[in-house]
Amino acid sequence: MAQNPAQVVPATSATSWAEIDLSAIRHNVDLIERTVAPAKVAAVVKADGYGHGAVAVAHAALDAGATRLCVFTVREAAHLRRAGVVAPILSLGPVHGDDLNVAARLDISVVIDTPATAQRAAEAARALGRRIGVHINLDSGMQRYGRPHREAVELARAIRDHRELELEAVCTHFPDAPNPDPTATLMAFEPFQQTADQIGAPLRHAAASAAALSLPQTGLDFVRAGIALYGIDPAPTVAASTVGDLRPALSWRASLLAIRDLRPGDSVSYGGLWTAERESRIGVIGAGYADGLRRALSPDGYVLVRGRRAPFRGAICMDSAMIDLTEIPAASVGDTVTIIGNDGDETILAWDIARRLDTIPYEIFTSITSRVPRIVIDESA
Repeated sequence: MAQNPAQVVPATSATSWAEIDLSAIRHNVDLIERTVAPAKVAAVVKADGYGHGAVAVAHAALDAGATRLCVFTVREAAHLRRAGVVAPILSLGPVHGDDLNVAARLDISVVIDTPATAQRAAEAARALGRRIGVHINLDSGMQRYGRPHREAVELARAIRDHRELELEAVCTHFPDAPNPDPTATLMAFEPFQQTADQIGAPLRHAAASAAALSLPQTGLDFVRAGIALYGIDPAPTVAASTVGDLRPALSWRASLLAIRDLRPGDSVSYGGLWTAERESRIGVIGAGYADGLRRALSPDGYVLVRGRRAPFRGAICMDSAMIDLTEIPAASVGDTVTIIGNDGDETILAWDIARRLDTIPYEIFTSITSRVPRIVIDESA
């Protein structure tokens, strides 16, 4: 049975909060691990763990069997090291400024994209008497940070010329893996494998969540589990049987702060975009667009109150939003409102909101701002 959100009382005075269920993270790691075996799982915790809280998610994922972590910046990796994470960490993005000195000092692996960057990395490692683990990213059509295949073998030679650098892996990222037609991904996978054979690095990784769940042949040595780690299907068409067992880890709640009784003709919020056509009860909730609750969710979106749907009324404000409680007469000030998550028999998924906004769950999660405290819930602790 779904948890009653009223049972979760945040240890904060915030009017909106996100609950992060670490038991769901552990469950998802275990599920992904069994799905992709013999490949291992690397937990992707960039962007503060997709808005879930990188440190808590990292520890839970490693406890559940993930063998390493992936972030985008060396700064993110350093944050995890300061939080006591000792597992291998790979920074997937470009390296700038002092990044290589930090990577050498804190044992953070990096992606090297040019011989000049390899030279800088070797100098940074030599100055500290350390070695830096290096990955080469091959472009498979993203046209982003990966290197063209024709340059990769020479780049590998340049890296191996420096004894301070350890070539750990060759990797890629597929741009079309969520597509139900796997043709483009498999066509990109074959030349990746051929170039990886020429380079001869100890490890290979190519699959993020979508490919990991639907194309097991792309699993290789480890998969980079991102959105699936957080319990969300990468796309509505990917690996339905496996995705159905994933458990969303984040619920977003808010407090019902006030209730207003309206007469016919009364308008709500800025610009009078909604006007009552009957006697109505309008609730005010403690979340607005400064928290990540997008204005575009009104008028078609809704939240859950006492297990029932309450539609938005009028423009969503910076700090609050108005909802229609006319059909929920028992609602009262102090009730917990669910923006994402379960309440009774009703559920709002990140995909539900994403579809209304013509976007993806990744953006929904990472748009929940730092003003919204993350409350860790760990039922298995």
